[in-house]
Amino acid sequence: MNAQGVNDSSELPAGHLISLLGDDVVLLPCKKGVKGPRDDSWQRTTIEKMRDKDYLAELNRAGGIAVLTGTPSGGLCSIDIDDDEMVEPFLALNPQLRETLRSRGRRGCNLWVRIDGAYPGPCDIRRADGSAWGEWRSTGVCTMIQGVHPEGMNYERSPEVPPVTVPFEAINWPDDLNLPWLAAAEELPGDGTESDDPIIQRYGVPVFYSKPDNNGTCYVKGINEAYWAGLYAAENIVLHEPDERTFFHYDIGTGIYSVISPDAIKDAMSYRMLEVSRQNESLSLLENLRTERNLNAVASRLKGIVEHRHAFTDRPQAVHLSNCMLRFEGDKCKQADFSPDFRSRNRSPIAFDPQAQCTRFLDELLLPAVHPDDAILLQKMAGQCLLGENLIQRFVILDGEPGRGKSQYGIVLQSLIGRENVTQLRTDHLGERFELFRFLRRTLLVGVDVEAEFLTSKGAPVIKGLVGGDWFDAEQKGGTGSFQFQGKFNMLMTSNCRLRVKLQGDVGAWRRRMLIVRYESPPPMVKIPNFGELLMRQEGPGILNWALHGLYLLLIDIRETGDIRLTPRQAGVVDSLLAESDSLRYFLREHVTKSPGSDLTVGEIVQSYAHYCPDHGWDPLPETQIGRQLPTLMMEMFQVLKTNNSVRDGKAARGFRGVAFCNPDILP
Repeated sequence: MNAQGVNDSSELPAGHLISLLGDDVVLLPCKKGVKGPRDDSWQRTTIEKMRDKDYLAELNRAGGIAVLTGTPSGGLCSIDIDDDEMVEPFLALNPQLRETLRSRGRRGCNLWVRIDGAYPGPCDIRRADGSAWGEWRSTGVCTMIQGVHPEGMNYERSPEVPPVTVPFEAINWPDDLNLPWLAAAEELPGDGTESDDPIIQRYGVPVFYSKPDNNGTCYVKGINEAYWAGLYAAENIVLHEPDERTFFHYDIGTGIYSVISPDAIKDAMSYRMLEVSRQNESLSLLENLRTERNLNAVASRLKGIVEHRHAFTDRPQAVHLSNCMLRFEGDKCKQADFSPDFRSRNRSPIAFDPQAQCTRFLDELLLPAVHPDDAILLQKMAGQCLLGENLIQRFVILDGEPGRGKSQYGIVLQSLIGRENVTQLRTDHLGERFELFRFLRRTLLVGVDVEAEFLTSKGAPVIKGLVGGDWFDAEQKGGTGSFQFQGKFNMLMTSNCRLRVKLQGDVGAWRRRMLIVRYESPPPMVKIPNFGELLMRQEGPGILNWALHGLYLLLIDIRETGDIRLTPRQAGVVDSLLAESDSLRYFLREHVTKSPGSDLTVGEIVQSYAHYCPDHGWDPLPETQIGRQLPTLMMEMFQVLKTNNSVRDGKAARGFRGVAFCNPDILP
């Protein structure tokens, strides 16, 4: 505080300015005693950069701080009044601004306001006699708020209160001022009456004009970013997903929302301005205002106009096909035309033909290879994959000897869903920083011909959340920040062996998530190269109908039971795999007991376990895994530690004291 009780801004850190001006303010570091930022790229500074700790530290070290006004700071603007004598008359016209933040350098002041709605671009404001009165400072300029003025005094703020929020139209201006935004409205083509254009009514006029010259002529001086952003939004179906920091453009031909870059949007806006300048002689100078700075400001303003958070997670439930949308409502399937209301960004490339059949797919690929109950299970899960959302929160494993058709079924499913909607599942990488970003805008995760240890890797437990509705943070390599997404992915794994699961005491969760289809039938007599691709070319619409009927059956299951219906045999296959993954525990529980004075060697336990597994149709764990698990299990189940004092044939051996086999004859 100085002697007058005014806050000296040079004493305050950037954090205080953020708390004063709002979390969406963009601040710029400036050199001491210099008006304006020290970085030439200051106009491209974004709110994301304000979240960078190094940038905040740079602000606190800087000799001064400016505010990037207008759109980048959420509509925070300032009214720069040049002379002290003009301040009180202006406040008398605008008593609501007496309670807003006021900053001052050498003379006059800046009145800070947050504008609700549209507002003009930055411009000089002059009296009718041509003398300077001040400036309207908005998008594209910056205003000093802290530091040292070029003439040596500190920038001060008094009263130091948050800026008030007002519509631009609520600001009253002295009668003797020439207001550029009013000149723009008067010079627009038309009869001078209030425009009935809804874009102008909502966002204001397209351009701002200079004050009249000696001949009474006004020239286009600047653009109204809000108008051009609003015009683009009116002429295109576009939305901005703030969590993903991405624009999406709707294609009426495909019904798909696809990513569109800010550069493509700016190019379209530039062309639109050029069209207007060529069509209207009074706006011919608009062509010269298609600068990168102006186009960036328009694209930035467009974000707020078309923002739609969670646009693709709260979308209506429908199957998107190449020629229509299908909605399942109760026991009926309704066909609908494409519509942006479905907010779809994933579709099957197959066209709907209700009469199509898939005889070869059923008779030559699916039914000869799997149990009839499992064929229905795969049909239901294929239908869920078409929907693009994992309703039952389960994933499917296809296992069995090679050459039975597992991979060909996987090819069929991926082609049915659309390969652009599928990505590889890599459990070894699931714990890494950027891996989850790969799943963005995908609906099906696939692990093809995975090894037996695929579900025992460090990242494997993440799978349960990816299908089970858990929330994750995804971070893009080279991007800024992260965003959240919910795990609703469909998932398919194929393997030529039975997978083992890293249970970590969470058997129940794995049981709720897994579905297993065993390919146990003999291989086909004649192998057809690329059979899956051939089937999709010949019977794609028929396979689509097969999957759609599966979705219909699944929705009945969910409505009646809350889950997919499983036969006892299907549930038993899952239980058997989980038991096999925990086979050492099962063996110890059934065949080892506490016995004071007795002992068992590690070799005896391993040998007996190896003979135990085949009796249950299980593959024994590798000896290295047994060595890692056995001490923990023996302590947990029998409270005994491994020792090197067991004696066999007169030699010391590793083992466990105080335990024995329930049946001594178990030793081979």
